[in-house]
Amino acid sequence: MRGRPFERGNKISKGRPPGSRNQRTVFAEMMDSHGEALIKQCQVMALKGDATALRLCIERLLPPCKPSNNRFLLPAVKTASDVGSALQSVLQEVARGRLSGQEGEAIAGILETKRRAIETEEFGKRLQALEQQRQSADGKNHASIHETELRADVESRRRAVEAEELEARRRVLEEGKSNKLESDKE
Repeated sequence: MRGRPFERGNKISKGRPPGSRNQRTVFAEMMDSHGEALIKQCQVMALKGDATALRLCIERLLPPCKPSNNRFLLPAVKTASDVGSALQSVLQEVARGRLSGQEGEAIAGILETKRRAIETEEFGKRLQALEQQRQSADGKNHASIHETELRADVESRRRAVEAEELEARRRVLEEGKSNKLESDKE
């Protein structure tokens, strides 16, 4: 029954009449005949000070400003101490004018989140090593109350770092959108 919207003998509706025209086609034909006059009228209204007409004309004349797509070499960040050299690289790019202050701040925020994630991971590894040492020394397989608290602390830090990473990504995306909105307003 594919391709047939109604069963044969449908008495409720006959569907779209044969030969009827799509509204978009009708509108496109009207624009062909009256489009040039509409554009000239919009230009006249813009010159008279109509803000909406002026915005329409400017939007068509100038492309919207997009955030710059600057690329630069950021050193690899594998340990918490590597974050310092990466931040130095970002500061140099901002000082040279290759990155805006907002872009530099956003990247610095991401690097700070990365540093916290690395520290949390290192803390978890140290905790696990201590637990293994203690279990081998005690010969017990259960964790003490102190170890349970440490595990909970590691888990809460991990969640906080993940939340901060998401927030940093959201801020970068919002800054890109706000830059676009500001350029649209101008």
